[in-house]
Amino acid sequence: MNDYKLSILFLLQKVRINKQGKCPIRCRVTYLKTRKIFSTGLFINPDYWDNGKQKALPENQENTILNNKVSLIRQQIDKAFLMLQILPNNFDVDDIYRKYKGEDSKEEITILGAYDLHNSKTEKLIGIDFNQLPWSRYMESRRKVALFITKLYKRKDLRLKDLDLKFIQDLEYFFKTELKLKQAAVYRSIQRVKKIIQFAISGN
Repeated sequence: MNDYKLSILFLLQKVRINKQGKCPIRCRVTYLKTRKIFSTGLFINPDYWDNGKQKALPENQENTILNNKVSLIRQQIDKAFLMLQILPNNFDVDDIYRKYKGEDSKEEITILGAYDLHNSKTEKLIGIDFNQLPWSRYMESRRKVALFITKLYKRKDLRLKDLDLKFIQDLEYFFKTELKLKQAAVYRSIQRVKKIIQFAISGN
């Protein structure tokens, strides 16, 4: 979990006042010293906006409706941030924005998450389609990959979208040098990793 603070600030784009005397309200999200600014789709007379309180004043029906919409956007961003915090991967301000917009989908699938799903499904088939040995080998494979990710990347897990050929090459080197596996064992271990990746990509 990442404990860095999130900053959400609503700003007026006063250079774009329309014929009704209103200007757009933009949202600026700051995380890890990086900003993401986007349009909220909301408009307000700049005379009614209290930047310090981050709300429209005075209190009337129109301003109450707008304040409720601003509050909802803030809550949705906070929720996106919280959901990303409970995932094992590091994330940035663009990830928060995509999560807020509902655009994350398969990008959050991780290699160890794929192992867990695969091993859980396989375990239920022990005695039906599999015996205990293949399942235990994939459990051991997960342990080795987790150790590799921790040592090389200093993380608990990696998203599938972040994996590349270098990941496989570094993993193979790790198996040979750190775990002292023989060539045949290295080959079988890499094949299991590739099978897990294919399992995840294929939609299980």
